[in-house]
Amino acid sequence: MTRSPNRIFGAIVGAFFVLFGLLGFLVTTGVEFFATEGALLADVFSVNGFHNVVHIIVGAALLLAALSNRAAARALNSALGFAFLVLGFAGLMLVGSAYNVLALNAADNALHFGAAVILLLVGIGADKRATGVSA
Repeated sequence: MTRSPNRIFGAIVGAFFVLFGLLGFLVTTGVEFFATEGALLADVFSVNGFHNVVHIIVGAALLLAALSNRAAARALNSALGFAFLVLGFAGLMLVGSAYNVLALNAADNALHFGAAVILLLVGIGADKRATGVSA
């Protein structure tokens, strides 16, 4: 695993998102699961229960792919990088709307754009010889 940037970054980003999702539940007591205005995590990121669950699922998927093999990590990093890019742009339109079921705010959008850049750069640019062989 230490020789594959996709596996390393997938594991790091995955662990971050699982931790972020779990910590989110500490601040969302009393916030509706799909609330459009969430509680603040670290006084910056807006989260609700649904947002926390999504973070945990995404993080767990990244961790599982990273622990699996180089090809799986590369494919998932690329796919989730693209998904985060789309979410970042969608989030720009959702903030302040009744459709903001993830309770996104500007900091969340910045985090999603940042995660998109990292995951896409690593997913597309590293481990070009992605095979089914574990590294």
